Amino acid sequence: MLRIDRVLFPTDRSDSAEQARRHASFLADRHGAQLHAIRVEEREADWNDVIDIQEADVLSDLRLDADPGALSPTQVVERSFVHPSVADGILSYAAEHDIDLIVMGTHGRRGVQRWMMGSIAEEVVRRSECPVLTVVARTQDPDDEAPASVGRLLVPVDFSDPTDSLIGHAREIALAYDADIALLHVIEPVSLPNAYGTAPLTLDPDSVREDARAALEDRADRLREAGLDVDTHLRTGHPAENILAAVEDEAADVVTIATHGRTGMRRILLGSIAEKVVRRAPVPVFTVTSFGRSLIDAPAASARS
Repeated sequence: MLRIDRVLFPTDRSDSAEQARRHASFLADRHGAQLHAIRVEEREADWNDVIDIQEADVLSDLRLDADPGALSPTQVVERSFVHPSVADGILSYAAEHDIDLIVMGTHGRRGVQRWMMGSIAEEVVRRSECPVLTVVARTQDPDDEAPASVGRLLVPVDFSDPTDSLIGHAREIALAYDADIALLHVIEPVSLPNAYGTAPLTLDPDSVREDARAALEDRADRLREAGLDVDTHLRTGHPAENILAAVEDEAADVVTIATHGRTGMRRILLGSIAEKVVRRAPVPVFTVTSFGRSLIDAPAASARS
């Protein structure tokens, strides 16, 4: 099962942050986890700023207004601090406080605004060593404190190294919420040029689909052995676009996806499928990093203080 001891909820008081708060509170309550609510002000610190805030110094403007019976006072930690970068502040706090899961809102910026302002959520997703659940603002009853029910997970897999970890997380999330799984693989068309400039060498599409289908069914069978209802889907084309289309086609409530944490020129050239999905998906996106902490690694989690 999932092992979550500490949930981090960064807030900027936006609509998306408010809906992320509901998910963070729900998950912390479900797993008996400590909930850290933080607000990072982006600027250089000066001598007037409080450097060390004790857990007893609860800030009233960050109170979660949760059901008093859901989280005891000792389970809620609230902080407000300044940092030159909001994303760096969130990631530093997560590392220093041994956070298991970050739950945060995303504004889904596009075009010039995103180019100029960047996306804090995307940077956190790319660099975080623990899983991140990003939540985009959606129309919701203001009196409804519970996050939307999770009845179906969309799980895109590319058969790279993080696939098994992703499948493990998806299995545990689906079991926890009694959800179905739609397992998806997107085949990208590839044409290999001939070295001498003659006829190009093209992969046999039928053979590729046959191999992909077999690999997908193998992962699906492992999930079915855990008692889950799983169906598989193959698409051809651009991965991010097909994943986003599948969200609607499969009526998915959550996308669970792996991120490879690309940085620098490689990321600029290749982009990040997970970041594009985080930016544009109309549902929450649960990202599992290829290089960091697993929430189903019980021995490692138990060893932490």
